[in-house]
Amino acid sequence: MRIGGIMATINPNSGSQIEIDDRLYEFVDNELLSGTDRTADQVFTILGEIVEKFGKNNTALLDKRADLQEKIDTYYKVKRDSGWTPNAETANQDAIDFESFLLSIGYIAPERPLDFHMTTPTLDSEMDQNGPELVTPVTNASMVVGGANARWGSLYDAYFLSDIHPELDQENNRPARLAMVVDSINSYMDEYIVSWENNIKFGDISSYQVNSNDAGQWELKGITRDGTYVNLGDPSKFIGFNLDDNGDLSDFLLEDNGLRLQVLLYEGGKVSEENGQFKDLLVESALTNIIDFEDAVSVVDADDLVIGLQNYLGVIRGSLQAFGSRGNLKQINSDKTYTNKNGNQDSLKSTCLMSVRNVSIHMYTDIVKVGGNPIPERMLGLLLTTLIGSIHDNGSHGQERDEKLGEGYMPIRKPNSSKRYIYQVTPKLQTPEEVGEQIRIFEFLEDKLSIPKGTILIGIMNEELGMTLQLSEALRIANGRVFFINTGFLDRTGSQIRVQMQAGPVNLRDNLTQATYNTSYELHNVDVGVQTGVHINGKIGKGMQVRNRSMAEMMEKKIDHPRTGGNTAWVPAPFPSDLHSMHYHMVNVDEIQKAMEDAEPLSVNRHSLLTFPLMDPSSTPSGDELENLLMRYIHSMIAYAEPWVTRGIGCSGVLNFDQVEEMKDRATERIDSAILANWRLHDVISQDDIERAIEKVCKIVDDQNLQTDGYIPMSESSENRQALIQNPVVASVLEVINDALTTPSAYVEPGLFRNRKLVKLAN
Repeated sequence: MRIGGIMATINPNSGSQIEIDDRLYEFVDNELLSGTDRTADQVFTILGEIVEKFGKNNTALLDKRADLQEKIDTYYKVKRDSGWTPNAETANQDAIDFESFLLSIGYIAPERPLDFHMTTPTLDSEMDQNGPELVTPVTNASMVVGGANARWGSLYDAYFLSDIHPELDQENNRPARLAMVVDSINSYMDEYIVSWENNIKFGDISSYQVNSNDAGQWELKGITRDGTYVNLGDPSKFIGFNLDDNGDLSDFLLEDNGLRLQVLLYEGGKVSEENGQFKDLLVESALTNIIDFEDAVSVVDADDLVIGLQNYLGVIRGSLQAFGSRGNLKQINSDKTYTNKNGNQDSLKSTCLMSVRNVSIHMYTDIVKVGGNPIPERMLGLLLTTLIGSIHDNGSHGQERDEKLGEGYMPIRKPNSSKRYIYQVTPKLQTPEEVGEQIRIFEFLEDKLSIPKGTILIGIMNEELGMTLQLSEALRIANGRVFFINTGFLDRTGSQIRVQMQAGPVNLRDNLTQATYNTSYELHNVDVGVQTGVHINGKIGKGMQVRNRSMAEMMEKKIDHPRTGGNTAWVPAPFPSDLHSMHYHMVNVDEIQKAMEDAEPLSVNRHSLLTFPLMDPSSTPSGDELENLLMRYIHSMIAYAEPWVTRGIGCSGVLNFDQVEEMKDRATERIDSAILANWRLHDVISQDDIERAIEKVCKIVDDQNLQTDGYIPMSESSENRQALIQNPVVASVLEVINDALTTPSAYVEPGLFRNRKLVKLAN
């Protein structure tokens, strides 16, 4: 191996020369492999073997996508040239005809009966629980630590700081708001968690004790204000406790629907005399957490990638530390310890079960080159994240940190995966063939890294039209390794619009959630998942709560996710997770899914999934309405692209057009760019309309970011429209819109990556 000024070079005994960016090579050699007998040369030689074995087929799969999309575009162009005009009356037949065409070109295969059942083994215990899932950008160390620790959260804090009951604001009505929170949560505990004997309510109890019964088991007692001792209506929901130094009860643990709650008490096992509140109520919240190298990050070079890998290594090892926004040092939590009902010491994990999402097969990188050519970035990510998990997921025991890990002591915690699995979330695959290729790479990796067969599991992001249409066959191919399937409205809609781009003008974005294709998509994902048994040892997931501060809205709407059979759903941050966890006590997902198993399958047909959401010609927007819609979509894109391109922030809470904060990632750009490209193609808007909207929107975004550190105003730095168009943020948005029409899948990375690299180079 030779270290040069830019690249390290390996010339293996067989195969092509491998060039690795020095920064990545040094990370692998000095950090990832520290304490092992492996070398960086050995690791990157394995990478070279992966690329040479699977690289050509990766290219062939992408070429196949492009060829099929070209045929679909031609199909619609020919139909329109022959006088066909899509409308609501012909929509069903149009979808049936389109399905036949897709079969004829090999885009899909004939459907087969669901005559198989998933054989995924019993996984980590979190996979048997129903509850929220976080997605955390790997490049933000503070968010990674906070996300890992989001397994438990204060329901009091989440409720108090939310917009629920805004008439009782935090500043001017603090006592009244706190009383509202206590009363609301006590009522929630009474109705959904556990009841007390004799119709006693949590609000009636002033203190708590534990006593040992005749069988030697500990029982929880509530003591009312008049001194009456009461038992739980269902004593099995009490699972453990802790005593303080005086021997009084300091906290107790309950379990309901597989989720635990920890009730913290004041001195003497009491609640507050003033308002009856507990000292705190901690709820088991985000059971799982996707550590994201994909949509939620801006990783365009080796520096970015190494930061992400260092954070991932740290969170898996338990050593990661970071300063929060208030200057506080954040560390990975130790596991919770308690005395169980039998009097034995026990523990509960204090961190989420973490999976990792690497990029998909369409992304290539020159951070590593094989034979002088960029390689599929997914292969690099799979190798290194799998290596981190297989080497460093060992838990920690409170040992003193060595110099590399900072000062102080490590947490006392179990491994991330006690069963030694590595959970690989796999995005943006479009066919069972592509899934099968990933499984073959998994098998090759397991062999090369000498880890047990079946260690690497796959989470399938059902976010492409092709995947939705063939989900059952993808599951058949990946059988034995699937740990979850998940829906995502934004990406999935962007995919549908691109595939059927030439069919006609698409409907307004706000109308799409209730369109036939989307309601069918959500039903279909759960139906296929339940029929094949994905939920038995894995998760059937639902999409993200985008408005990350609109908790009243979330509490009203997101309960539909467990009600419709999802045993997990995405949340943008720990507080929303704490609140969403309430839904899994209010709804018994296991019972919902069991009823679905016993009922007739929904068997959503393919033409429902292919019903294109056309704009109603009689209500095509124009004038001020059209301008308002256009500015909203452009604003959404600019507001996301600005921090991405200028500051390298891939996932952020930004104000939308209505001044409401939303959590955005690349999927936002994909759906908006697809709609705008579609409207421009079908003459709903023009390029001039887009550029005029950009001029106005840039001023709005500038005003929204007056207090943002490091923000560079776009409108002030551009003398005219032409200068504004050359601004890297604006240029990236225009490129993404163009790519939504000219590339096979309307992915947004080329425009964002090119302009982010230009900004980094200029700086």
